[in-house]
Amino acid sequence: MSQAAADTRPRKIGLRAWIEKALLLIFVVAFVTLALVPALNNIGSDFPNYYLGARLYRQGYPLDKMYDWICFQREWDHVSDHHSLVTFQTLTLSSVLPIAPFSSLPQLPARRCWLLCNLAFMVLTATLLVRCTGLGWARVALLMFLAFFPLRSNFLYGQMHLLVLLLLTVTAFLYLRRQHFWSGMVLAAAAALKIYPALFLIYFLLKKRWGALAGLIIGLGAAALLSIYLFGVDANRLYVQEILPWALRSQIVNPYNIGWGSLNALLARLFIAEPELNPTPFAHLPWLYALLLSLSVSLILTVFLRAIIFGVRHERIRDQEVDGQRLQDQPALDPARQKLEWASFLFLLLLLTSQPAPYHFVALILPVVLVTDYLLERRQATMAASLIVVYVLACGPYSHLLPQEPTGWRILLAFPRLFFMMVMGGLLLSILGAPSGSYELRFRRRSWIATAVAFVALFLAGFVSQLRHFRGQFDNYSSRVVTVRDAATAIDPVIGSDGLFFTALVPRFLSSVPDTYAVHELKDGSLNSFAVGGDWFHPAVGKERDRAWAELATTGGSKIVRFNPAASVNSLAQAMVEVEDAEQPVLSSDGALVAFLREVHGRNSLWIRHIGVNEDTVSASNDQQIAGPQYDVREAAFFPDDGIVFSSRHDTRFRLYKAIIGSGVIEEMTVPTCSARYPAVSPNGEWIAYSCEQGGTWQLEVMNLNSRQRIGLTNADCNSISPAWSEDAKDLIYATDCGRGLALTALARLHVFR
Repeated sequence: MSQAAADTRPRKIGLRAWIEKALLLIFVVAFVTLALVPALNNIGSDFPNYYLGARLYRQGYPLDKMYDWICFQREWDHVSDHHSLVTFQTLTLSSVLPIAPFSSLPQLPARRCWLLCNLAFMVLTATLLVRCTGLGWARVALLMFLAFFPLRSNFLYGQMHLLVLLLLTVTAFLYLRRQHFWSGMVLAAAAALKIYPALFLIYFLLKKRWGALAGLIIGLGAAALLSIYLFGVDANRLYVQEILPWALRSQIVNPYNIGWGSLNALLARLFIAEPELNPTPFAHLPWLYALLLSLSVSLILTVFLRAIIFGVRHERIRDQEVDGQRLQDQPALDPARQKLEWASFLFLLLLLTSQPAPYHFVALILPVVLVTDYLLERRQATMAASLIVVYVLACGPYSHLLPQEPTGWRILLAFPRLFFMMVMGGLLLSILGAPSGSYELRFRRRSWIATAVAFVALFLAGFVSQLRHFRGQFDNYSSRVVTVRDAATAIDPVIGSDGLFFTALVPRFLSSVPDTYAVHELKDGSLNSFAVGGDWFHPAVGKERDRAWAELATTGGSKIVRFNPAASVNSLAQAMVEVEDAEQPVLSSDGALVAFLREVHGRNSLWIRHIGVNEDTVSASNDQQIAGPQYDVREAAFFPDDGIVFSSRHDTRFRLYKAIIGSGVIEEMTVPTCSARYPAVSPNGEWIAYSCEQGGTWQLEVMNLNSRQRIGLTNADCNSISPAWSEDAKDLIYATDCGRGLALTALARLHVFR
């Protein structure tokens, strides 16, 4: 080497190091300014979900209620003066545990404690990455901050994914040091918070890492037992039967949201119509969605697994004699190859995640750091630079850049993150398949057969499963009662003399307060909303056109208010408080009684009150308890006579009970025999409608109260709940999430009798 070259090289290395440190300083300043400081002064949009769940757990609240949107929102309204939309729908029960130590604190101090924990998670993650790579502190930190927007989202929203990243990093650290059993145990802890790490079962099984496989299986079993012990059988059964299947089908929340940037969302946006959430797809072809999704996922999965599992590198050992024996082509364990394969499988899981928000992609830090280290060890700087560029693009902020309502082929332009993730996948496949140094990539002939069989099996299983799931999903579209663009949920219908009342989550363009539950009235084709001073739930109406009731949830509790639907309600002064400390009003057919629920340590007791037409004062003197909190009543309805029917959980199932007002007699109805909720008695008193749990979904049935004849009305792989009878007792209006996300219900009409 010439003297000039020797003098120049150190200066280049020094300049590059200074550039890296300058970029790192810029990112640190930007992170503190744009993420940390704002996060310290607000509770975020997602932190309340974890905080409230942890608080309810500490208070002994029935945790199965947490997966009910309205129940969960009501509890938030009771404890917080900060209005925010909350939901526990997408979370595992174990995700409340990291927040539980702070849940006794007020919201903002608890949030700040969680932020400090997240800073610690970042530092610990960086420390472990430095120890298992040769990149050094500056480069590891810079690669972490290149995922700036996912990191910022985690801090601003108060999410859990930095803890998951730390657990995944600990897993990789232990795995690369051949402590396979303990790596599997730590991975099980990550899977208890977010589901996708459990899929490393596939990796460990195919790589024959029996210690890691045993650790993961034992860890998952221990996590399941701990969850049952801490949260109870009911909540865990509900999660496994009614929540997890929807999560695995990518329908846990709005499946058409372009913000997910996933393959599922793209294909749903293109080929599945939904009157409110996706009214203008490219074409309504659900079978094509099922075909393309199954084909794409099967192809991506088998190609990656082939490259990871069947691509075995062998170190060439020259012929030599050891103790008189000649050694040839002995397989050698390659730690660098293990690092690449482990990182590639984690990337594969992130690529196939069905509904990833931007903050999910902090987990992308780990595979990028490991693969970058692998490439730089082999002096493949150009490939490393290409990977980093695509990584930055995949982590970019696209929410404000995307078209809000893309149609036709323009839908493809609304998924840039998916495009960059696919490019990154291509880079990883080329790295996995490239020979390096004294190592040679070998594919045995039988691996091709195994790959083909796996691809065909995965494709057929996915395609058939999707087609079965879609059967009957879209039949309700033609019978929708009301269509409100982008409405998240509509439930609790009740038919008045003048129109239809129901509860709905108000779209932003209909309300001055975003994300507010409101009572709506559909009358003569027009929609009126009633929501001031808090969230309004569960309307009740009688024969008088100028009187309606609803639950108003505010800080400190719920109350039943009476209002005039014919007049606009612009302030609470226009809504009279009828019953304090009361939820879910239901009116008798003659309008003389109102039934309602009261919470006692999270469990509902059932009460009634006599109301008068001209009564203008609140009085609790005539309140009568029908069923105590031991029943934990969920819904109630009046018979035309002096009876009332209500649903109650009993021995892990829901049962219907009949009570005679004034007698104190409560009888369990022997039929229906299924787990039944949402009772509604027809105006003529002959039929009762209800929802019956069947295989993890809720289906509508009606039963003749005299003959006990039962008629099933729905059977699609989705939920049909909250029925209300028409005045002529021939039709039902009900809430359904068919063709939508779990519990994102719309209202439809069903003809029961012609």
